[in-house]
Amino acid sequence: MPIVIPDCENEIPFHECAPCDPGEYGRIRQAAFVKKSYTFTDITSETEWQTAVSNKDIFLIPATHGELAEASPKVGTGYGDIPESLNGYDFQVTFFDPDYVQNCDFYNALVGSRDFKLMYKTSTHGHLTNVAVTIIPVAPIADDLNARIEWKVMVKWSDLTHPCPVDVADLSCFNVTA
Repeated sequence: MPIVIPDCENEIPFHECAPCDPGEYGRIRQAAFVKKSYTFTDITSETEWQTAVSNKDIFLIPATHGELAEASPKVGTGYGDIPESLNGYDFQVTFFDPDYVQNCDFYNALVGSRDFKLMYKTSTHGHLTNVAVTIIPVAPIADDLNARIEWKVMVKWSDLTHPCPVDVADLSCFNVTA
């Protein structure tokens, strides 16, 4: 009896060529912790974001600076003539929140939580993780009389795919302290 191996190939979409696209620019400009149980109906809707923030389904950090480090590939043993296999990536976003004094309780409550996904915004697009993240807030204090103390928030996760850019609501246009 022959062994049948299912077709493991993915449907690959065409590569898009967009020479007139103005491009996307860096810096983690805003961040949000989204409850992993929350599902967007319309991620571009300001009303939906306002409601989710009011209901504590989303915790928005409206003004940040930071970066997504280069993803580290996780490889495993290959089989046959293939030397190794890609098992996913380890990701890390680091952003800085200038609202230090007011948010000690907020960041302490996030320590150890595995109940949130991360949405981070670059120049015009949001990026939402597919999986829950590990949140590691720290507040280093420099030996410098003029250095502002701010929250340094490291967010880590592992996934097989990268977060893709999506259009999101303008997150700066409503009261985020609801």
